Amino acid sequence: MGFYTGNMQKTITTFFIDLDGTVYDRNNGMMEAMTERIALYVEKVLHVPHAQVPSLMEHYYQTYGSSLRGLQQDFVFDPKDYLAFVHDLDLDAYLKPDPVLRESLISISTPKWIFTNSDRNHALRVLDKLEITDCFEGILDVWTMEYVSKPHPWVYHHALEMAGDPDPWQCVFIDDSARNLKPAAHIGFSTIWVGEGALPFGAHLSMSHLHNLPAAFELIEKDFILPDIFTPLPQLQPFTY
Repeated sequence: MGFYTGNMQKTITTFFIDLDGTVYDRNNGMMEAMTERIALYVEKVLHVPHAQVPSLMEHYYQTYGSSLRGLQQDFVFDPKDYLAFVHDLDLDAYLKPDPVLRESLISISTPKWIFTNSDRNHALRVLDKLEITDCFEGILDVWTMEYVSKPHPWVYHHALEMAGDPDPWQCVFIDDSARNLKPAAHIGFSTIWVGEGALPFGAHLSMSHLHNLPAAFELIEKDFILPDIFTPLPQLQPFTY
């Protein structure tokens, strides 16, 4: 676990925790399988030539934060059908109950929310398979966010609103994507990157697995001071309601 330490007391009131690649091991093959199904949908349903699909998906991801949000700018389709298609996976091939994770989450009484660019149906299937559904207050998903995705700055403010308007200074945001951490840090969240290697910009702490959350929580609440790491926000296309 990487961290910065100091002598500042703070009380954490709310956790916002990403889903895919964060509550389970991002190297288990499931995220790659979903990426393959996105590409298949774009090619077979939206009739984009096979050779153009990778560059189009990368463009959408970099510009809008997700393939879905980008596709909505250029194609007419049912986003619920898209999400159902992308997440139509046999979860038994990738996930199983995680009693260690469950104990880690239960050991911290602070309210926790799932905050994901995926949809609620997929999130519930994943949480049920891991047997941790009851560890969370609720799910803030792509429908809640009106199809706007992290790392757009608006979604972090909307997540706070939906969770009862806690002070971001007293909130923790956890994600396996470093770029999703920057906007959260910018508005005052303590941020934790789930990954291994050098601590990326936008992250205040790192841990290899969410199993380590109790130790990270202790650092943040008792001994942690935010470093001066705030960086310019990513340039994303504006959205309309």
